[in-house]
This record gives sequence, structure tokens and C-alpha cells, in this order.
Amino acid sequence: MVAGDFWLSSWSSSARTTSVAEFLRTASFYLTVYSVLSLGSVVMTIFRTLSIYTAGMQASRHLFDDMTQALLRAPMKVFDTTPIGRILNRYNNDINTIDTTIPFGISGLISAIFNSLFVLGTTFYAIGSMGLLVVPLLFVYMVLGRHYIQPAREMERVNKTTKSPLLNLIAEMIDGSLVIRAYGNHQVQRFQRLHYRNIDANNEAALASQVIAQWFQLRMQLTSASILFIVALSLMVMRSSLNAALIGLVLNYLFTILGYFEYIVSMWSQMETAMVGPERIAEYTNIEPEAPRVISGAVAKDWPTNGDIAFTNLSFRYKENDPLVLKDVNVHIQSGEKVGIVGRTGAGKSSLTMALFRINELAGGSIKIDGVDISRVGVKTLRSSIAIIPQTPVLFKDPQRNYLDPFREADLWGCLHKVRLADCIGGVEGKLDSPVEENGENFSVGERQMLCMARALLRQARIAVMDEATTAIDHETDQNLQRVIRIEFASSTVLTIAHRLDTVL
Repeated sequence: MVAGDFWLSSWSSSARTTSVAEFLRTASFYLTVYSVLSLGSVVMTIFRTLSIYTAGMQASRHLFDDMTQALLRAPMKVFDTTPIGRILNRYNNDINTIDTTIPFGISGLISAIFNSLFVLGTTFYAIGSMGLLVVPLLFVYMVLGRHYIQPAREMERVNKTTKSPLLNLIAEMIDGSLVIRAYGNHQVQRFQRLHYRNIDANNEAALASQVIAQWFQLRMQLTSASILFIVALSLMVMRSSLNAALIGLVLNYLFTILGYFEYIVSMWSQMETAMVGPERIAEYTNIEPEAPRVISGAVAKDWPTNGDIAFTNLSFRYKENDPLVLKDVNVHIQSGEKVGIVGRTGAGKSSLTMALFRINELAGGSIKIDGVDISRVGVKTLRSSIAIIPQTPVLFKDPQRNYLDPFREADLWGCLHKVRLADCIGGVEGKLDSPVEENGENFSVGERQMLCMARALLRQARIAVMDEATTAIDHETDQNLQRVIRIEFASSTVLTIAHRLDTVL
């Protein structure tokens, strides 16, 4: 557009040196050239915008996929030490920053920098050596920007850091709302105070960011006013050697460039602040993954065939440098045995299951299934070879068939009959294609457990683990569960984890 403005200035100046007839005769030529220059500016703007946003979307998609893949392959210790609110903050604020703030900022910054260079060139061309008086003030912009960028970036980091506990507490209160209400108004008020405290901490960071921004804008505007005064004074001194069109162009540009300078420094600061988002996402993409999912040729396709389990000098801890929760455990479980693991809370019962499934790697010793060390087996191969009925089944919103497939229709209904869910599922519209509500809300706790049991039956696993599966179910469902285990897992190795002896007797 600078070229177009110069062309308009030249066109208006020609009116002083040409006759009216000549001016009108050349009007179409000037208008045509101006239209071409304007069209070229539009095309370049569209090209710049599309290029930046295309590259931005590709980068955003790449970072999103890498972070998601890294989290899906991350060991459980990452989720034990990372609040869910922090992870949600990465997907919410940081991805939004990459999608919108950074592309907008880069596009605007490129445009402002080039426009400023052209405008400065025009101004120095008009006022000549008087432009040297403006150079120190341009240096002031750089000093102000350097003093503003670092605290602004740090306050943005604090703002995002204080937002994670806020989101985390909200998620926890939603999940535990029934328990909070059950303990009465005192607990409700306690969580309200915690929530207000988190909001205050986040608002303090936001307020500090606004104060810093106001401090910066005031000084930028004072510097801009000084530049405006110097250039206007220079134009008055040199008015005899300049034509009116050029003076008007410089003054018009002058008001524009002052806004550009403020925009460049503030946007540069915003971009440095926004780059915290990709930096935080990069931390997650670099999470060390757990063991390989599949190791080709490690075991036969039908492994394990017997279900023999040997724990040798087993030591286990949840995090590096933490105390051992299992130490030098030696157990040999024969194929087809039914073993009860009983103990109080914190005795290490579930830790044994986590070691068996390689949720965390062993601190020492080994576990062998059918003589094969599980550390040499891919985690997907290992986990898909062992059936588990957990204490709290996790069901996602999906058709019921997806929890049981891929198997023949007759096999699906056969297993549902064995666990006595055939009438329950067959009596609803759509049957196996009927939806499961979020968290399995359209099933009772006992029905969810039996659905997990049906899955285990379909897989015909040689090893089954019941991790306190009867804790939250009624007596009738408990008896049904025990019946299925006795009949259908008669030849399988079964590990039953419980608090009480009567659960395994």
C-alpha cells in the first residue's frame, strides 16, 4: 500500500504542474496503475495470511498429535504425579494459543514490521538529516520493549500456572460432588473457600499483567508523542522545500507508524509470552514412554498356554527413589491354581497386580509367566493376555457391542447368558447396539462388573485377576460372580485380591 500512497501523492502533485485538460486526460492512467497496485497488495496479503495460517495449523496438529501420543504411551507414574487440571490446561489454553494467538501474532507482526520500514523510509526521505533526531527515540522503544517483555512473559507463565490448580479443583469437585454434599454444608463451604483462593491467585496474576501493560502503553505513547513533535517541527522548518502532497503523506504516515511501533513491541512481547504454550506442550511430547507395546517374536501367538506365574525376589516401587512397597517377594503360582491375596489397605495387594501388568517397572527381581520373563514381552501383548475384573469398572460412551467385540454374535450372547446379562441387554431397544452412557450410568455397579466378566470370558484368558471386584456389589451379584469363576475359570489361574478372608474362602 505504500507504493499506492506514493502514486496518489505523485498524482495529486501533478495537478500543480499540468493543465486541467492534461490532468483529466491522464486520470485513467493514474487510476489504472493505482488499481493494479491495490490489487497486488490484496493478493500479497491473502498469500501471506494463507501461508501463515496453513503452516500454523499444520504445526498445531503436529504438536497436538505428538502430545496425545506421548500421553497415551506415558507410564502411569506420570498421571500419579500430574494433576488432571494441568493436562486439561495444555489441551485448552496452550493448544488454543498455538491455533489462534501465534498465527495472528506472526501475521500482524510481519505486516507491521514491513509497513514501519516503508514508513520510516518515507519519513527520512522527506525530512532528510532532521530524521537523526528521531533515531534516539527509536532506541527508547527498544529499551521499553526489553523492560516490558520479560515481566510480561513471566506473569503470563504465572497466570497459566495458577489456572491449573483452578481447573483441577473444579474437576475434582464435579467428580466428588455427591460426597461433598453428603458431608454437609461445612464441606461445601470449605471447597468454596478453596475455589475462591484459587480464583484470587489467578486474578492476581491477571491484574499484574494488566498493570504492566498499562505501564508500557503510557511510556510508549509519550515516546510516540515526542516523535510526532520532532517530525512535525521538521516539516514546518522545511516546508518551503516540500510539496503539500508529500507533507500530507508524511503526516498521515506519522500517525500510522506510532501505532505500528506500539503494536510491534506489544505483539513481540505477546509472541514471546505465547511461546510458553508450545514450550509446555513440548515438555509433554518428550515424556519418556513405557516399554514397547509389541516385541516381534518374543512369545508365541497363543501365549500363555498354562498360566504358571513365578515371582522371584520381586521388589516394586511407584516412583524412583520412593521406598519399596514390595520387597523380595517369592511366590510360585501353579497353572490352574486359585490364589487369594488378602491384606489391609496399603499392604501391597494391588501393587502386586500393577507389577504383573507392568503398570510400573520392577525395582528388582523378575516375574515369569510360563517360563517367559514378562520384561521381554511387549506391554500390549502382556496385558491382553491377562483378564482383569477391577474394583471400579470404567465404561465409556459407546455401543455395548464395542465392549465385547470382535467375536461372533453367538459367542457374545453365550457369554452374556453365562453372566446373566442377556435379559438385561436383550430387553432394550437396539440390544447390543444400544448405547452405554458415560461411566456406564445406565448399568448398576453389579452389572458393570458382570460386563467385565463377560469380556474376560470371551477372551478365554489363562490368567484372571479379580482386584477387590466384590467390594461394591450386593450379595446376589457376588454369588453370581463367584459361580462364574468356579465354572468358567476352572482351568485358569485366578488371583483374587480382597480385604477379607471370607471373600476368597
